[in-house]
Amino acid sequence: MHQPSLHRPVQDGTICFTDLSTLKPAGRLAVPPSVGEAVPSLCAHPGEEHTLFAAAGSCVLELDLRAGLGPAAVRRCYAANADEVNCVAASAANGGWLAAADDSGEVQVISLAPAAGSAAAAADPPASSAAGSASVSAAAAEGGWPRPARPAAYKTLRRGHSNIAAAAAFRPHRPWELLSGGLDSTVVKWDFSRLRPLQTWNLGGEATASGGQLFNPPMVHCLAVPQTEDRALGRLMAVARGDGCVSLYDADWKQPAASSSSGGSGSSRKGKAGASGKRGGAGSRQQQAAVPPGRLALLGREQGGHTAAVNCVAFFPGGPQLLSAGNDCRLLLWNLGAAQEQHAAAAAAEAEQGEQADGGEQQGGGGSLRQGGAQQQEAAEGAAEGHALLAAEHKHARKINWACTADVPGCSYNVFLADTGRRLTALALKP
Repeated sequence: MHQPSLHRPVQDGTICFTDLSTLKPAGRLAVPPSVGEAVPSLCAHPGEEHTLFAAAGSCVLELDLRAGLGPAAVRRCYAANADEVNCVAASAANGGWLAAADDSGEVQVISLAPAAGSAAAAADPPASSAAGSASVSAAAAEGGWPRPARPAAYKTLRRGHSNIAAAAAFRPHRPWELLSGGLDSTVVKWDFSRLRPLQTWNLGGEATASGGQLFNPPMVHCLAVPQTEDRALGRLMAVARGDGCVSLYDADWKQPAASSSSGGSGSSRKGKAGASGKRGGAGSRQQQAAVPPGRLALLGREQGGHTAAVNCVAFFPGGPQLLSAGNDCRLLLWNLGAAQEQHAAAAAAEAEQGEQADGGEQQGGGGSLRQGGAQQQEAAEGAAEGHALLAAEHKHARKINWACTADVPGCSYNVFLADTGRRLTALALKP
């Protein structure tokens, strides 16, 4: 059986391996500079424990760790992207798929199903990636690396992002859906079988309460979904944002059908009552805009969260808890149950505040927004009382770039993080 190990990408163009049974370095694989000067992302094949994917330049390398840690481990070199790849994600569903998000804002979804013949594997790369392929070909000739090849089957998801696509994640319980996030502060849910977006979340248009993050846009640095078939947990989506917040969404959310009864009652009124009904409708629309569709929680500075950009989020195995890490040198473990209760209480208080404001307008302006805001804060604090929002916290010495959770037999540590230094840190967090 393959020895449990931890893999991490490095900005110097190497992939480092750590033996989790001893927590000692197990080796390193150097990527030729002509392929890529950095390896920004790695992911494991969910159906093959010995297969690893690594982003390097505009290519994605497929590694077979049974062949060692030298050039022989590189089984394939996919050249489907037109620009540098920032994130890779893999799914074992429907024969296996690999997603690669790049600087152009596009996401290439590559089929991992075995090709019918070897001719497709030896096909020339597309013209859009010809420049990158030429440099990789030179490296292949030098160090025995496989020549870059266009995948036998792949799909291109475009026009979802207007800026760099920085994150991608498959949804285990919905095998044809893929989430992508970008530096344009948007998250897109795709049906990649039909090449069309199903839902778009514009984080830049959301109303947040993080007063200290006004100058940092909510760029999407990382996306996380629970790796489970449980639909109750599988619907969740966590977003690490550049404004220091972590937001939690229901990725299965759908636009509710318009209520005919409420619409009819509003339109049937006349005179002052009709005018006030219109004002109430506008207030309801403002309220819906303030709370984005499907958002379940917003974890920011006011909730004891990060004070700088969040670089990574990961769901904790075995329960509804979320790990986040950022530039404020903090690693946080969130209790998602308490977070959702607090968010629901604050939303209910905000709705009541809007109703009171509408009633005050009808009676000559008797509503108090300040009082409503105080009620909203009290409701949120009351919901969080008895349920700790933060389950654990670790203060690190450096900025944290990446973190993950793992449940490895024989290893007493369950959280591993990489910072701006050259060493990994292993932690034992108790949920």
